[in-house]
Amino acid sequence: MRLIEHELLEPVQLFFDKAAENGLERREGQIEMSSEICEAVVSKKPIAVEAEVGIGKSVAYLVPIILQYFRERRQIIIATSTIALQEQLEKDVHTVLKMLGVKADVIFATGMRNYLCRSRLAGCMKKQRDRSDILLIIKAAAGQGKQLRTQLGIEVNDRLWESICIKKVGEKCRDCYYSGSCQYSQLRFRLQYSNSIVICNQNMLVSHLIQCDSGQTGIFNPSVNTIVIDEAHNLESKFRDAYSKRMSRSQFRYELISAEKKLKNNKLIKELRDMYNSLLKALRNDITIQKRNADGDMQAYYFNEGEYIKDLLFKIRRCLAELEKKLGYELSSLTFLQELCNVRKQNIIWLENDDELTFCICKKDIRKDISRMLFGKDICTVLTSATLTSGSIPEPVEKYRYFLDALGFPMDKGLISKPKRSPFDYDRNTILYISPNMPYPKHELAERKKYANSAIEEIVKLLAVTKGKALILFTARHDMEYVFGKLSNIGLPYKMMIQSENSSQKRRLNKFKTDTDSVILGTGTYWEGINIEGKALSQVIIFKLPFPAPDPITEYKMSLVKDPIMEIAVPEMIIKLKQGAGRLIRSASDRGIVSILDPRLSSLSKAAYKEMTLNALPEKNITESIMELQEFWNRINEKKENI
Repeated sequence: MRLIEHELLEPVQLFFDKAAENGLERREGQIEMSSEICEAVVSKKPIAVEAEVGIGKSVAYLVPIILQYFRERRQIIIATSTIALQEQLEKDVHTVLKMLGVKADVIFATGMRNYLCRSRLAGCMKKQRDRSDILLIIKAAAGQGKQLRTQLGIEVNDRLWESICIKKVGEKCRDCYYSGSCQYSQLRFRLQYSNSIVICNQNMLVSHLIQCDSGQTGIFNPSVNTIVIDEAHNLESKFRDAYSKRMSRSQFRYELISAEKKLKNNKLIKELRDMYNSLLKALRNDITIQKRNADGDMQAYYFNEGEYIKDLLFKIRRCLAELEKKLGYELSSLTFLQELCNVRKQNIIWLENDDELTFCICKKDIRKDISRMLFGKDICTVLTSATLTSGSIPEPVEKYRYFLDALGFPMDKGLISKPKRSPFDYDRNTILYISPNMPYPKHELAERKKYANSAIEEIVKLLAVTKGKALILFTARHDMEYVFGKLSNIGLPYKMMIQSENSSQKRRLNKFKTDTDSVILGTGTYWEGINIEGKALSQVIIFKLPFPAPDPITEYKMSLVKDPIMEIAVPEMIIKLKQGAGRLIRSASDRGIVSILDPRLSSLSKAAYKEMTLNALPEKNITESIMELQEFWNRINEKKENI
């Protein structure tokens, strides 16, 4: 994009000149990105900027928005996807403020569920006497002003935390005995009435925007006119999640328990409970079949409404309507089920089955809503991430096309930056290995097993090159567990680890970092949620190209385009592949190998997306020879020793 001269450009460029004089590395991509954001901030236009690892994107956007903050004195919001990134951003904000020689009020804002509710804690202590020891420790910490989960100094399991954290804010909070010392209440006050630099998560920002859009007050100061969204590739899913209505088994059960207290020994309640259990059993059986047939992990399952389920739902709704009359108040489960059954054409309906089976409803097209909230008049919205582009056409707008279309980005008034390539030396320090010998991945169970067994043979050869030191990424948990079981039992000279689902996750990653020859297998959050610099992570092995698993949301998006594979499935795969491969190089001194086992990118493949995918990756040295891979590994390690 072509830069326009304006009053903010000079002080921004002066900042980087002085920073270079004081020893900060001068990065042209960073300066270019910062200058482009200047224009967006001054003209109050949205801008999309992909900035690969090593650009220093946080400093690139912080400098212009902080300089503009001192001109306007209006609250600015910086939203990202994880608490770890929020913590890093908080450090970066204070660093930039110090370099500019100024001070500002900086608010680190986390969602309500991260805060302890002292009223709920008191109630829990009366009920759960078997947990009195840990609850007393939490109470003592709260008395010392430690109300954030991360401040308590002890590990609290998710189930217990759910029973003592803040779940809802409303009128009752004003009369709460602990309201005067509630840190979340104090945070909300500061967010609404101060002109601060706010660092929050994307969920909080999305919640604020939806509240404002529906005529409510919102979470933040209404003066906000600059919003930065880092890790913006996650943003569409955050909006989809926020717009979704849900009804879980426990919510339905709670309504029946409440009704039972008023109408004791009511046959209608027993009948409803039995029918709902039958409904859940039928749906769980269907989910089991969907899981078995899926090529990857499914987050959303199809709600397959056969005659049996239709009949059950009809009977449940009829009984709930009768129960509602007897109770004399509205049942939220009846309202939900009526919407579930009556407005299917306007909605996407799916099931989730993480902790418990949950019905989910969301209106189909949310792009106009996102566009209206994010890109309104007189608002500068900065969208940035290391992985926003997925196209291969040279024009920036086409590179960003999939991402921008999903958010309803205004192409006519928005600024679209040329992607900022990493300053790291990928040509010297990395190589991309693509397996030429693997069978083509197929959905059938026998074929999947054949692929996995062939992959294990290939993984053993690849681990021998780097002597462990590898992260192996999967798209399906059952593949990961199968491969882990086999690799763990063949006597490899490396410690084998697998991603865990509980609070020991952090300890496991720390163990992987310290045991430099170890190997860890992961899926889900491991594609983008870990940051390991140095020798411990010298190879990333991609088990299979991360195409999205079929689900109702993806299916709806595919129904809107002419070529579902090339316009939806491939862009989503490329963005996730870039995230996964990006785990390898996290600093200028990192070196290593990205290995892709999937043969659809090999030289023999005729896949229409092959070149497009390879062009999207920063690794340009490509080999299909293990011998060449070993030579490369030996060469870069000789360099390290010489250094």
